[in-house]
Amino acid sequence: MKYTHLYVLFLMSFFLTSCGQNQTNVPKDTIQSEIKDIGPNMMVRNIKKGRNGTILIAGPNNSSFGDVFRYDGKSFTNLTSKIGQYRFWDALEDRKGNLWFATTDSGAFLFNDHVSNGQAALRHFTTKDGLADNRVMSVYEDKAGIIWFATGNGLSRYDGKSFRNFKNPNPSLFYKEGYWNNDINTIIEDKTGKLWVGTRGDAFVYDGEKFTTLTHKGEPFLDVWGIMEDKKGNIWLSGFNGWKVSQTGGLWRYDGSTFTKVSQRGAYTIIEDKKGDIWTTGSVNPANWNIQALSRYDAKSLYNNKPAVTEIMSGNAFLGLLEANDGGIWFGSATGVYRYDGTTITDFYRKDGQKKYIIDTKQSAVIWKGSSLLGAWEGSMLLGDGSSTGDVDILKGELLLENSHLVGGAVEVDMNTIEQKFDDQCPHNKSPAFFDVKKFPVSTFAITKVETWNNENIKVAEKNIKVTGNLTIEGITKAVTFPAIMHFKDRMDGTVIVNGTLIIDRTDWGINYRSEKFFDKSGDVTISDDVKLFMKIVAKK
Repeated sequence: MKYTHLYVLFLMSFFLTSCGQNQTNVPKDTIQSEIKDIGPNMMVRNIKKGRNGTILIAGPNNSSFGDVFRYDGKSFTNLTSKIGQYRFWDALEDRKGNLWFATTDSGAFLFNDHVSNGQAALRHFTTKDGLADNRVMSVYEDKAGIIWFATGNGLSRYDGKSFRNFKNPNPSLFYKEGYWNNDINTIIEDKTGKLWVGTRGDAFVYDGEKFTTLTHKGEPFLDVWGIMEDKKGNIWLSGFNGWKVSQTGGLWRYDGSTFTKVSQRGAYTIIEDKKGDIWTTGSVNPANWNIQALSRYDAKSLYNNKPAVTEIMSGNAFLGLLEANDGGIWFGSATGVYRYDGTTITDFYRKDGQKKYIIDTKQSAVIWKGSSLLGAWEGSMLLGDGSSTGDVDILKGELLLENSHLVGGAVEVDMNTIEQKFDDQCPHNKSPAFFDVKKFPVSTFAITKVETWNNENIKVAEKNIKVTGNLTIEGITKAVTFPAIMHFKDRMDGTVIVNGTLIIDRTDWGINYRSEKFFDKSGDVTISDDVKLFMKIVAKK
C-alpha cells in the first residue's frame, strides 16, 4: 500500500563545540514522503553498487546477527538468509561478479553464483584461513582486483589464493591502548594507489611500505568512518567521534598538502554525486551524535568559508549512503533504507503506526492433540503414547504489528472442519457431546496483550513472546495465555510467522464428555481434560 503526503522538515538548532552556545540555522528541503511497506527491517550500515544497476544493502538486525539484501529496481532479495545467523555488516560485488559478505563475528563469506556441477560455491574465510581477525567492518576491491578487509586486527589482503596481513606499527597519539590503531573501520584507494584507512584510533595512509598517521596541528583524526576521494583528487574524511580531539572534529578536505575544515558536522559516510555535490550522513554536531542527518553540500560553495549545506532529513541515526545509477540517493537508518530522488523520499519500511497483516489460511495451520487416560477414544486410532491428533481450518484472521512488535489480532476457526488424523469421519468430534458444530460453527480468538518472555532456549534472532487473549468456544469466552515465537520471513517486512502452543482445559468451555473430573460417569474410557493446540500462523501485508 502506498501513502503520499507533503511534509516540511522544520529547522533544527544545534550547538557547535567550537562556538559554545551559538546556534546555526540550516536550510531544509521541502519534500514529499512516499511509503512502501516491503523492505529490509534492519540497521543499514552500508549500501554498495552491484552489477547491472543493482544495489547491495548490509547491516545488523540486532546484537547477534544481520543480513545482506539486493535490490533489482523492483524488489528486495535476502542474499544471506540461507547462510546462517551471522552479524553481516558490509557487502561487495567484485568485477568478476563474486559476492563478498563481511561479518563482525565470523570473518567473511565469498559467494560465486557461477554454477558448477549444479551448485553455486560458498566459501567461508576466518582466521584459520589467514584472515587477520574475524571482526570485519568493511570489504574493498582495489584497482588491481585485490580484495582488502578492514578487520579488528589490521588490514587483510586477499589475492585470490592467500591472505597477507598488515599492521600499523605507529604508536597511538590519543588512546593509550595502541591496538585501536589497527581496529579498522574503512578503506579506500586513491588515484596514486595509496590506501587511506580510518580506524577506531588514529587514521593513517599506507603506501605499500610506510604507515603515515594523519594529523592536523599535531592532533590525529580519530575514529574515522567516512573517507572519500572526489573527482579533483581531494580526500574528504570525518570522524564519528572526532569531537574528542578539539582540532580535528568535523568534516575535512585534504588537497595533497593542506587540511581544510569544511564543516563542524561529522560524517559516517561521504559521497560525491554526478553534479559535484557532497553528501554526508552522520551527526550534525560531533558533541551530540544522537542527532543525525542526511546533508547535501552545494558544489558551487564547497570552497567558500561557509559552504551551503541543506538538510534533507534528520533523525537519530543515518548511516550507509550511495548514489544509484539513476541519480537517486539511497541512505540507511537504524531501522531501514530510504531513497531520495530530488523531490520525494521513499521509505521502504513503514515504521509509524500499526500495520495489518492478513492471515494466509492455506499456509497457516492449527493442530490439536488429546489423550485418553483409560482405554481408547471411541472411533479413533491412538498414537503410540495413547494420544490422538487432528486439525481444524482457519476461516480468516489478521495480526496487528507496530514497530515490528505484535500488538493485536484476531482469528476465526471453522469448527465444521475439525478432523481426526486417523479417522476422517470421527462424528463424535462434531456431536453436541464434543463440539456442537451445528449450533456453534465458529470459534474465535482475539489478542488482548502481548509481552516479551525471557527463555534462554530461544534464539536471539526470534521474538520470544507471551500472548494473552480471549478464546471463545461454544459461546463461552475465557482468557488464555501461551508462549509463542514470532519472526519475519527472510527478515523482511512482508510476511510474519508466529508459532505457538496453547494448552486448554476443555471443561472450562463446557466440553465434559468422558472428562477425568467426572470419572464415575465415564465408565472405563476417560479422556484427558487437557487439549494441546499447536499453531502456525502465516500473515502477509
